[in-house]
Amino acid sequence: MKFDWNLENHTDQNGCPSIEMLLSNMDIGLKGSGLPIEGFRFLKSTKEMLGITREIENEIKKFSSKNNDSELFVGFQNVDKLYFEKLRYQSLIDDGVTVHAFGTGTPLDSFDNTYSTWTDLEYSKTKVENQWILAITQPSPLAFIGWEISTDIFGLGKLSDPAKMFEGFATSDERVVIPLINHLRKVQADASHIIIDEVKKTEDPSVNKIMIVTHDKPENSHPANNKKFISTFQKLCLESDSDAVIYDISASTLFTKPGPPGSDFLNKSSIDIETSNLMGRKHISQLASSLEKNGISTQIILPEKTGFRHMYERASQIKAQTIVIQDYYQSPNLLDRIAGNSINFDDLPNNTNVVIVDQKGEIKTSQNNNSIKITA
Repeated sequence: MKFDWNLENHTDQNGCPSIEMLLSNMDIGLKGSGLPIEGFRFLKSTKEMLGITREIENEIKKFSSKNNDSELFVGFQNVDKLYFEKLRYQSLIDDGVTVHAFGTGTPLDSFDNTYSTWTDLEYSKTKVENQWILAITQPSPLAFIGWEISTDIFGLGKLSDPAKMFEGFATSDERVVIPLINHLRKVQADASHIIIDEVKKTEDPSVNKIMIVTHDKPENSHPANNKKFISTFQKLCLESDSDAVIYDISASTLFTKPGPPGSDFLNKSSIDIETSNLMGRKHISQLASSLEKNGISTQIILPEKTGFRHMYERASQIKAQTIVIQDYYQSPNLLDRIAGNSINFDDLPNNTNVVIVDQKGEIKTSQNNNSIKITA
């Protein structure tokens, strides 16, 4: 069942947001024709609340050490709270827990191993995703929500601050836990669509082309061939109704041309899958075939020069307004740096949008005309 998790829509007789009314409406709305919500526990102090959060974290950690597909949904309120929990959450990640984290702000790159996904939220004092929350479904459903009622310092300071006040509860009733997690998944999905909307805005509807920078190498053998990276590229193409352009950066080296003698004309335009196969581009051809099978019209470029500056030129030439690049190229190895294969936004042409994706398949940055937009 769905439930409205925004506190501002649960008001008392004076029209003020009320956690008591939210709980009452939750019981009415989520129990259906069944028994009242069970496994409910009110928490009166931040010490009790911290204790239940540690219980949930320890529970999922023990479960994950023996099982796969364990997920923890956690609300930090803001990125500063994530930093306080770095070591604990690194330990959860190391034990195989998938941590879906929510909060305002964007974590530093050095905190990548503290979460699996991060959803950057709009500031709100009443939405549940902006509160102190934890939720799991395995080994059994369990959720905690700490609603901060110290609105003047909402999201600021530490739990030990005298003015810090929460009203919290925990429940093991799946009629509450599952709708809460479904709500958080929707928040996560809606945030990811922001970048897709940005891609749509920067494209000429008559063209609709997105370029991916990759290598003719086996899957997961190189950051640019990372499965999740390619999956994100495919999703962008499908959801923005765009054609795909595969830019085989491994085709250009400092010393050789991409094709056999007499094939220089191929460097001046894109090629199809059959020609790519004939030229020995096995893995690029497989990627193109996979995209085509998913209904994405695909073309391939084998560049005759090294460097991203040339790549931007080719993107402009074929009117591909969006380029998807793996974040490896923000700090590549020495050979790539010598070849000019590194991201430099100063070279970015007008009307070209660059989307940077990490190895988890998460979009880190979108830059268009030197205006950076950080996304979830």
